[in-house]
Amino acid sequence: MGETPKTQRLMEVFNRFRRAGWHKPPLEGLKPSEVKVLFFIHRGSHNDPRGVMISSISSMMEVTSPTVTPLVRSLENRGLVVRYTDEEDRRAVRIKLTEQGEAVTRKAHEAYTRRFTGLINHLGEEKSGQLAELLEQVYEYLDQQHRSQQDQ
Repeated sequence: MGETPKTQRLMEVFNRFRRAGWHKPPLEGLKPSEVKVLFFIHRGSHNDPRGVMISSISSMMEVTSPTVTPLVRSLENRGLVVRYTDEEDRRAVRIKLTEQGEAVTRKAHEAYTRRFTGLINHLGEEKSGQLAELLEQVYEYLDQQHRSQQDQ
């Protein structure tokens, strides 16, 4: 195909991230999407101690509720979250982390923090700042491309 050497290099670098396992969750046995749900439940529960609803999680994750429901069910089966009926609104089902869920979420957060701290230590402060700026620009570009494709 007609890729330039720079295009080819960028494509190869992005492909290497998958092989490096960067996208994998920091805890065995959990999918990246399940870890993400735990983080959102944790965050949502701090904003509302009653817990969060599926619709709130799906909104935070920018996915549909039917995408979130099986993830919550899986986490519930593992004893990491509990679902219960809201006492104020009997139609609403809320979700909270169990003690075990809190512990797993804390471990995952610590593992992610170590991963990024290690990267900063490896690159140094200046290059880490540059990388963050470049990745923000990459995100803006990709988001713009995605939006323009949706408008067509």
